Amino acid sequence: MSCPPTETEALPSRFSIFDRIDEDWLNSQDLQMFPTWNAHPLYGQFGRRLYRELNHKSSRFMPSSFAILHDGIPQLLGFSTTGGTQLSFYDLPMLLAPRAAMAKKRGKSVYAECFRHLRELAQKSGASTARILGGTNDGPLTAPDLACLNQAAQPNAQINAIVDLTRDSADIRKDLRSSYRSLVNWGSRVLDMQYVNAANTDAALFEQYSAFHTRFAGGTAREKRYWDVFWSEIVNGTAELSLGFMEDGSLVSGTIVTDGMTTSYYTSGVYDREKFDKPLGHFPVFDSMMRAKERGMSTFDLGQIHAKGSEVSEKEHQIGFFKKGFTSDFQLRFIWTVTF
Repeated sequence: MSCPPTETEALPSRFSIFDRIDEDWLNSQDLQMFPTWNAHPLYGQFGRRLYRELNHKSSRFMPSSFAILHDGIPQLLGFSTTGGTQLSFYDLPMLLAPRAAMAKKRGKSVYAECFRHLRELAQKSGASTARILGGTNDGPLTAPDLACLNQAAQPNAQINAIVDLTRDSADIRKDLRSSYRSLVNWGSRVLDMQYVNAANTDAALFEQYSAFHTRFAGGTAREKRYWDVFWSEIVNGTAELSLGFMEDGSLVSGTIVTDGMTTSYYTSGVYDREKFDKPLGHFPVFDSMMRAKERGMSTFDLGQIHAKGSEVSEKEHQIGFFKKGFTSDFQLRFIWTVTF
């Protein structure tokens, strides 16, 4: 008869892969144990829902999210898709979200299983690389960074304009580009702001924005299921729509901010540039920043800033210049490319 192992004896490692992650499965888990799974909305719950809807027609990407389990307990969540020559997350870098306070030895084994699974995914899908989201330059390398480093991955970085919302409001205002301060003051006088959020689920106001976006954003009209993602976030209390009206009641600005666990993200902004000789966007964006601060968020991410010479349009460069005027703080985020 065998004796049970003592506390000092190592139990055999029992790893397994759960490759059917969906929202129902996630909702059944204790996600507080995974502090990065929804820290940033673009790479978290909002991004998963939005890009899934954007992909539904072309079906260019196939969902391939997975969890690494040990004795049936999730240790790491991997949000990924297959499609083309690279594993990614709908063409964004995939997120690897480890369990909190994981011991170093356990973590090493978990990431070994993770990359073994990614290699199998790559072989089945014909991919030769994987693009993986890393940490930022304002802290030490994260566990996913170190795991990618151990895979001899190639690091790249993108730069985002951010605002530290833990600072005093007056300090945040002082950080605005000098010309922006007068535009913020002017906008606060001429715009009547209304808000659609969990406390005011006004569907008629929301529909005004979707029509306004189609008219002024310069793109094709989005399908209802696209806007349903934003509406769901608003109703759930993880997004807010700010609308700016003139005295005559005409809508001239619209801004959507989505919230993760710690970061608010400037997700959508449309402004009628025909009404005034001055730009209208400055007060709505600054107002959104202050409202995110009031909600207890710690960081406001204005979005990516593209370097000169990068393959983006002149309009995107101009948008980057606009965003840079709201802050002097910028964040580098590592993006790793693993070659199989």
